[in-house]
Amino acid sequence: MSTTEIINQTINSIFEDMYFMFPEQIVNPESLFTLPMNTFVATTRFTKDEGGINLYAEDKLVSQMAMNFLGEKRTFEYIELIDIFKEAANVIVGNYITATNKPPEVGFEIPVVEPTRIISWNTDKSYVIDSIYDIEKFYFRITLTGK
Repeated sequence: MSTTEIINQTINSIFEDMYFMFPEQIVNPESLFTLPMNTFVATTRFTKDEGGINLYAEDKLVSQMAMNFLGEKRTFEYIELIDIFKEAANVIVGNYITATNKPPEVGFEIPVVEPTRIISWNTDKSYVIDSIYDIEKFYFRITLTGK
């Protein structure tokens, strides 16, 4: 299975199983999403290996993830949203590392989650993988550096 297929399978299974949401990989995000967009970015680096993963999620997606995961329909505090997205990043990256059969000593740093704004559709061609998803009409992106 290719790295792209592993990432796609990982994103699909995590969102379907944990958040009861159904991702659809897309090619032209500019036709679906309006900019500027408030997002959270989770960044982590691999340990004892090169590269890392960045996850971007529209703030409204993270709120919906919290509602679905916790079974509570309410407005969540900012710190709660950070925690929800950090946990999602932990699970996604952990499952990716397991699925790619990396050596047992390869791990990842605790993800750092920060708010950011997407203001343009410029793409950075330095990523090995750069996949964008429509998840229930919300923006989600995963980028992979390294192998």
